[in-house]
Amino acid sequence: MATAGGLYVHHDSGAPEGRDDYTTLMFVHGYIWHGGSYSKLIPLANAQGVRIILLHRRDYPGATPYTAEERALIPPVPDRPSTDENEVREGKQMLLKFMRDRALELYQALEELVVKRNIPAVSPESQTGGIVLVGWSMAATWLTALLTHIAEFPIGAVNLRDYVRRIVLSDITSCLFGYPYPKEDPYNPFADLSLSHAERINAFAAWATSYYAHGDTLDTFERRRALQTPTPTVQNMTPEDLAATAHFPPGLVGGSDWAIFLGSSNLGVYPPLREGALYLSEDTEGKKLEGDEWRDVEVRFVWGDRSIWEVPYAAQLLRKEADDAEKNGTPFRKITIYRVHGANHFAHWDYPEETLRAYLVGPQDCEPRRQMSGL
Repeated sequence: MATAGGLYVHHDSGAPEGRDDYTTLMFVHGYIWHGGSYSKLIPLANAQGVRIILLHRRDYPGATPYTAEERALIPPVPDRPSTDENEVREGKQMLLKFMRDRALELYQALEELVVKRNIPAVSPESQTGGIVLVGWSMAATWLTALLTHIAEFPIGAVNLRDYVRRIVLSDITSCLFGYPYPKEDPYNPFADLSLSHAERINAFAAWATSYYAHGDTLDTFERRRALQTPTPTVQNMTPEDLAATAHFPPGLVGGSDWAIFLGSSNLGVYPPLREGALYLSEDTEGKKLEGDEWRDVEVRFVWGDRSIWEVPYAAQLLRKEADDAEKNGTPFRKITIYRVHGANHFAHWDYPEETLRAYLVGPQDCEPRRQMSGL
């Protein structure tokens, strides 16, 4: 059954035995691969004393499909990005409104889950309880939209700030953050105009599930040549695994995720979402700032160092952006960064124990930003 926000609970591991102060991890999935791709974490939940809830976004199995009116806010995707300024501006505003609506749905779903499933609140003294909200890959768009707008949303039956302990952006690519591509070889199959839209999707699936050996600097990030071992995650999946973890229609040509991703990339939607999520209002008159209670929520970036090159690149740019903000006195969210050694874009499938740890450890176990100028 769909939640108040139209999302669907694919799986709920339930409260761990003998615990009433447990932490609840809620997962929002990426492109094509849905909540089932996190299924290898479920057997670990009870031993770790946590509850795991896997959510499906709309247009995925069990969730509410988008209506025609909602889809009308997603601009058509041309074969080549538009150069018409008015068209770009209008399309950008439409997609930003669309993503604000999706953020509100996620907010409503979290509220309902807290109430109906008796999720414990955060215990400030012990740093237990509460929710660690994880968004993997394309779900970054939902979570950055949520952080951008969360202070605007009305408080319902519960105040979610009493429950959300951490928001995790898991293996997010630089394009999903709206960071500009480097001039030197900015490879992404989705941006390869020599391929048809259908060919780009196939190329992306092979690219994103492989392993890569990266150096410590941008010019040594491997764009294309995957390692022969480990083999790509998808090659190690059985047909039954694939059927239980992927739902292709939203990611195919004409699908909602396909249109959201390409539209957001082409129309410049990702930069304002990142900036709205990470930069905080500045108090210049001594007044209480809007959304003050959300200012100190931890935002964690978890990344696999054998993922596609855009992930270590995003880690590097986010680290620099956070450090520059601190140095310049610019109000910025509390950012922590955790590196999963040896992991690719599907760390939760190939390295479930290490990935679960990355989501749960305290900030003191994350990378010291200023000591990590490279990788």
